[in-house]
Amino acid sequence: MDICYSDTAQDALYALSERLIVQMGEVGSRPFFLALSGGGTAQELFRLWAKDFADKIEWDSIRFFWVDERCVPPDDEESNFGHAERLLFRPLSIPPSHIFRIRGEVWPMREAVRYGGEVRYEVPLHDGMPRFDCIILGVGNDAHTASIFPCAMQLLTDKRCYVVAKHPVSGQRRITMTGSLILNGDSIFVPVIGKEKCAVLEEVLRQSRSGMESPASYILGHASSATVFTDCKVAGE
Repeated sequence: MDICYSDTAQDALYALSERLIVQMGEVGSRPFFLALSGGGTAQELFRLWAKDFADKIEWDSIRFFWVDERCVPPDDEESNFGHAERLLFRPLSIPPSHIFRIRGEVWPMREAVRYGGEVRYEVPLHDGMPRFDCIILGVGNDAHTASIFPCAMQLLTDKRCYVVAKHPVSGQRRITMTGSLILNGDSIFVPVIGKEKCAVLEEVLRQSRSGMESPASYILGHASSATVFTDCKVAGE
């Protein structure tokens, strides 16, 4: 795990974006397979991409997939796809054929199987599992990542691609990548920005050092290539 420190949250998102450009240049002429997350940080990233990276990133070469999605219709305010559609895809005129969304409006179990199959068909395989060129993850205040919560650690080693998860407080159903699929990715980018996230990052790093595990510390500790992009200054790092 590497940590890329920046002075501001915007600088951290710029650093992630510039690293993404470098990584895209390494795959040659084939499509670049990118998995997106939702949440406030992702929305800030989408705004930045649409405003400052519209002609810096080869958007036509990217195939967009999702790390996780809430089981809601695409026009729902909580839809991860909905935010990406409004803030990124529409402003940049991304072709619908380049976007592979999780259908949060249909029966969750069936959709997890369908989407896992679609990802297996579209994304190149490595060691028998799809391998994304880059997976962008968030970290929640309880150290969850994707929609893998601390009460469902078994999803970190589940051999399926996508499964149905449940939010431990609201009970909301979500469809999420498993840890097995995440860790099969070529590169994992984790933006952790804002003062309210500093304590979370410090705790996740402490867990990694002590051998304790949360979903986020497990992924960061087991990934072959993971980079945290942050404006938080963590003691001892």
